[in-house]
Amino acid sequence: MKIVVIGGSGLIGKRLVNTLRARGHQVVAASSTFGVNTLSGEGLVEALAGASVVVDVSNPSSFEIATAMNFFETSTRNLLVYEAAAGVGHHVALSVVGLERLPEYGYFRAKLVQENLIKASSIPYSIIRATQFFEFIGRIADEVTEGNTVRLSSALLQPMAADDVAGALAMVSVGTPVNGTVEIAGPEQFHLDEVNWQGLTALNDSRMVISKPPGCYFGEALNEKTLVPDKDAQLSETRFDSWLGQRANQRPNKSHQPPAGTSRREHVSGKSTTMVALAVLVACILAISGSLIAQAKAEETITPLLTNDLAGVAGKEVLMYTVDFPPSFSSPIHRHNAQVSVYVLEGSVVMQVRGGKEVTLGPGQSFYESPNDIHIVSRNASSTKPAKFLVSLIHEKGAPLVIPAK
Repeated sequence: MKIVVIGGSGLIGKRLVNTLRARGHQVVAASSTFGVNTLSGEGLVEALAGASVVVDVSNPSSFEIATAMNFFETSTRNLLVYEAAAGVGHHVALSVVGLERLPEYGYFRAKLVQENLIKASSIPYSIIRATQFFEFIGRIADEVTEGNTVRLSSALLQPMAADDVAGALAMVSVGTPVNGTVEIAGPEQFHLDEVNWQGLTALNDSRMVISKPPGCYFGEALNEKTLVPDKDAQLSETRFDSWLGQRANQRPNKSHQPPAGTSRREHVSGKSTTMVALAVLVACILAISGSLIAQAKAEETITPLLTNDLAGVAGKEVLMYTVDFPPSFSSPIHRHNAQVSVYVLEGSVVMQVRGGKEVTLGPGQSFYESPNDIHIVSRNASSTKPAKFLVSLIHEKGAPLVIPAK
């Protein structure tokens, strides 16, 4: 069977091409790298000649709305016309879980246009909607890092390995067209902050993850389950901890790694444009108001000082860091699920846990929180001067430092 993979030089495309060839199929990797341009139609006649199946895993050069819309509309129309002329019997497209739940996001709207064009065509089709990929987790953290702090939503994800995405596409490609949509996802659900914490910890990355509750994007509500699949989704086998273990074994010599505590966004220039673009997309969608980089300078500044395993207690660690509150800054209600001690260094701060009294603390004064305390007040007492305090914390390794609460 001849199968043409549009976007065959990308993250998923390469894996899919290799998977199908290993199963004995004649596969054409079609992309601009190989002289095939779906926007202009260049090379499509030659690539599609004698093809039974076309699998489209391509993406635009930019996720900006005008670029994305032009790409998916023009490219998909061209593909469908050329496929009909070539007698292609099955069109397979890779899409994204949750499109209809964020219709105001430009890229998602463009993907919906692509899906509708495919459905309206006379060519039998299968649309595969996938959740986010493990391979994008680190990029998500990079895009919302300010200093040494990563602020991420607690929205749920059900990510999967790129190899499993390619495997699912390969299976659908050689089967009977479903003339509908199939969702695929990883075997486990994670909160975005949690999965990034695990990923950074596995890579010995010292950045701190601060959890934010789900918010909204372009007026569209982003609730906890906006980007997770329906209950009928096909689940892959690779678990996140297994994937992390494989990645850790494949890591290059440490001498080639970025210095500890620095943002890895300076080291991604050689990576796939599509990979970075998708990471930006997911980061933008899942970051809530106040957590985007452009707004982060109005947030508190957290400076790590110490991280160490707690002697004699498995799975526990001690953290020490300073927190700088700008004038009038106030933290949202939260908890730490940890033993927390606060010591004020400069200025004055107001603290209160649920059920306790509100107290105003100055330099040299301290405050304690137990693992069960809900921190309902944490703010700078001054509207003109900054405040700074030292935090010592004992908590479970791999857990977020801050957990939203009501």
